[in-house]
Amino acid sequence: MVQEQHGRGWTMAMQVTQEVAFHVQNTQFQQLSPLAIQQAKRSLLNWIGTAIGGAGHPAVEKVLRVAERMGGRRQVTILGRHAKSDPLFGALINGLSSHVHDFDDTLLQTVLHPSAPVFPAILAYAELRGARGEDILLSFVVGCEVEARLARCLYPSHYLRGWHITGTVGAIGAAAAVGKLMNLDKKRLAYAVGIAATTPTGLREMFGTMTKSLHPGKAAMNGLLAALLAEEGFTSSLESLEGKRGFGHVLSDDPHLELVNEGWGVQWEVEYNTFKPYASGVVTHPAIDAAIALRNRYNLTPEEIRHVRVEGHPLVDELTGKRHPESGLDGKFSVYHCVAVALIDGNCGLQQFTDERVADPLVCELRDKVSLSIDPGIREDEGTVTITRTNGEVVSYHVEHVTGSAANPMSDSQLEQKFLDLTGDVLVKEKQQRIIEGVRDFEHFENIRSFLEACVP
Repeated sequence: MVQEQHGRGWTMAMQVTQEVAFHVQNTQFQQLSPLAIQQAKRSLLNWIGTAIGGAGHPAVEKVLRVAERMGGRRQVTILGRHAKSDPLFGALINGLSSHVHDFDDTLLQTVLHPSAPVFPAILAYAELRGARGEDILLSFVVGCEVEARLARCLYPSHYLRGWHITGTVGAIGAAAAVGKLMNLDKKRLAYAVGIAATTPTGLREMFGTMTKSLHPGKAAMNGLLAALLAEEGFTSSLESLEGKRGFGHVLSDDPHLELVNEGWGVQWEVEYNTFKPYASGVVTHPAIDAAIALRNRYNLTPEEIRHVRVEGHPLVDELTGKRHPESGLDGKFSVYHCVAVALIDGNCGLQQFTDERVADPLVCELRDKVSLSIDPGIREDEGTVTITRTNGEVVSYHVEHVTGSAANPMSDSQLEQKFLDLTGDVLVKEKQQRIIEGVRDFEHFENIRSFLEACVP
């Protein structure tokens, strides 16, 4: 436990929640590593791209109509749209749109999507009150640190019980991030954590539906609301994380609360953030990588494939074992569909996850030839695909570290190209370049409102 200094004396060791608040309050931009700052910027560019790319999705349209019916003040930019909304609905919609295509970033150790709950909350507040780029990046790194540490504390029990970890811990990360941006004192930061902790959002039963993407959006909304209430002195338990009936013990069978504050500042969780080259559940990516490699190496066509065997981590079946997906969203959670379209199209972008593509007879036929074998001894970013051809030849490809993982990261140019691809139908080239260049120099913005103007069609 860290102790808090008062003059020359020391108080008693703080509890988990209050220690989190202490760390959030006292972390400074100068303490961040160059890699953490770089990864925060890469996370921001990737998140903006996924939010703008998802802005026209029917799920976003539906929530936006509800927001407009509620009559909130038009204060916050909806990325990729001309509409504006109040800060709470703005955070909800931007969080939803950034996750709706399942193309956002991932911390592979716990399958947490760190940006979608935190950036929408920060930017809504920053646009409302004005904030410097440096402070926004610091707030994101701190919020990411809190949610990622909580995720490790609860995982895997929490996830296996059916909670969507991005929604549950994401709200607390968002509350900590906005609280940091507000410069709340330690007690109010602890209140914000507690208010967010009492609103866990997200059931894994919803995967494959619009509600999955609602989870990070609602987490952003809940986190922002928690910080705003705490700013007013709205109280909560000061032991919300570690209490007997608190977040850790209620949401996990085996919470390791000692992990929440251990070694704070030694390294930053955002340094391990990973970015997706494919628009599907991240655990399908090793199989997609391998399928594309085999397709290209042997010039494979669907007609000459007799059988496809996928070997993967247990989460491949747990998260993406849908044998017969019925919609584009469903297809993102079907390793069978992902491998089939990867072999046919050589890609798994947005076009491979439409309702029409999932129902395509050629895709369905090849999908039925795919089988899945689970190997508990391999990592989440590892996998093998073995194909038996109609002539009897057997070819195989092993992926040691999937494209986009920490060990095999996407380059800056690849990430920028992904951004351009996602936003090309929404933004003119001049605005795309303004965003890319703005992110590169983000810590020098005195006010990000002008930057957000480039995110509007």
